[in-house]
Amino acid sequence: MVILGISDLHGRIDALAAILDQVDRCDIVALAGDITHFGSPKDVDQIIELCRSHADHVFAVAGNCDSASIDQRLNELGVGLAGRGVVINGVGIHGLSGIPPWRPGMYQFPEDELASYLQVGFQQIAGSSVHLLLTHVPPRQCGVDRVIWGCHVGSRAVQEFLSTAQPDLVLCGHVHEGRGIERQGKTMIVNCGHAASGYYAKIVIPSRDSDNQIQVELCRAKTP
Repeated sequence: MVILGISDLHGRIDALAAILDQVDRCDIVALAGDITHFGSPKDVDQIIELCRSHADHVFAVAGNCDSASIDQRLNELGVGLAGRGVVINGVGIHGLSGIPPWRPGMYQFPEDELASYLQVGFQQIAGSSVHLLLTHVPPRQCGVDRVIWGCHVGSRAVQEFLSTAQPDLVLCGHVHEGRGIERQGKTMIVNCGHAASGYYAKIVIPSRDSDNQIQVELCRAKTP
């Protein structure tokens, strides 16, 4: 299974087109938030339609630069994963929208609410052979949640969830300069990078009867 992890598109559909054209086709496009830059629900439609033209499945969560109405539109389009889980060919994927409280005007939630949403989605993928979390905000105190001036801005709820549930893979974004890969226990954490600049992640999940490991490649497409 090939998954494209795309985060922080910020409405740049031209950048999305460049990424999708470079990959051609995949099984899943996973949008890890900041799909728009304080846009409207109608801005999402064209983005999801383009993703669907290159993938069998599209899943998405909203970021801090999105909104509750955008989260709702993702649900209406059948791609929203906020507090929800699905299983595709043995791969269980659940999602988390928003960030912990930061500044006014952001799509954000208290940490205890984020923790509750994580558990609801997790329960819906029980029994899956591979566990993937799609979240805009990274876990707290890791290598991919550190901003340019040095402090960590990830979520404590996500970090606590990782320590107990140990998902196989976490796809996230939010911290543009935190693009990278880190492993904690059995969990591989991937900050997909700033898609508006062409950055994305390509993930290959082997079949259930294979001895191969999950492979992740950080990539960049040339943007207009």
